[in-house]
Amino acid sequence: MRILIAGYGLDPNGFIVSDVSKDKIDDVYMTCIHESIECLKQAFHQQLHSVYLYGSVARGEAIPIKSDLDLIAMFNTQLSSDKLAELNLLAGELSKNYRSLVRDVGIAVAYYDYTLDPANYFENAFLKELCVCVYGEDLGERFGPYKLTAEIPIRFNGDIEQVLERKLARLTTASGEAYKTITKSFARKLIRTFYSMVMVRSQIWTTRLHEQAEVFLQHFPEKKSIIHTLLNWIDGPPMDHKAVYELFKMEGKWASANFMSEAKMSYKAKG
Repeated sequence: MRILIAGYGLDPNGFIVSDVSKDKIDDVYMTCIHESIECLKQAFHQQLHSVYLYGSVARGEAIPIKSDLDLIAMFNTQLSSDKLAELNLLAGELSKNYRSLVRDVGIAVAYYDYTLDPANYFENAFLKELCVCVYGEDLGERFGPYKLTAEIPIRFNGDIEQVLERKLARLTTASGEAYKTITKSFARKLIRTFYSMVMVRSQIWTTRLHEQAEVFLQHFPEKKSIIHTLLNWIDGPPMDHKAVYELFKMEGKWASANFMSEAKMSYKAKG
């Protein structure tokens, strides 16, 4: 395995180099992307501003059936609860229609005014560096370039305590597919949070989950068995619900307690 070193994923000036682009999107996914856009335009034609693609499809690394198609719908105005429910139904219908191609079609919500608020500049590193605009005005062009400073990991994963509380509450009653979905989702969230904790000091930028795990372990090798377990759970959650709950609770609390102090540590070049 290649050892990632400082500067990986960055240009000579230390700015993030995005690993997503329209050119990397496999043609096999274009029909699903276009239908998703058309459905959004029909259902939200007055409110829809733009649509963005992120994740493995945007990186050109998606595996048919196993990978998700991840979209962000940018709206000009806030959606009502009814409209949000309509959006969830639409995502579910698209997922059903394209089950032979993708594991799931996910549609996250974003709002124009919030996105352009200067207070959220570093949060929009996600839009700039991780997303490809597939419809409408590309707001990502208004942001960046970005260096790996503490604001980025804090904006990306500083919410771990709130997410932990929600996920644990849902796990207590979840079963079947809902249990599997929550387990896989939070396992990914924990790994990305762990990586965010060491992102600045490592000066390594990657959006690939296994590489993020590797970077984290460079700083916390004692967590190797935990990372191995989380990666396994992403592929297939165990049936032992109690074990899942207890590990998430323990590691989520560790991340919550240590996130801010770790994420703010600066890079020190090795002599």
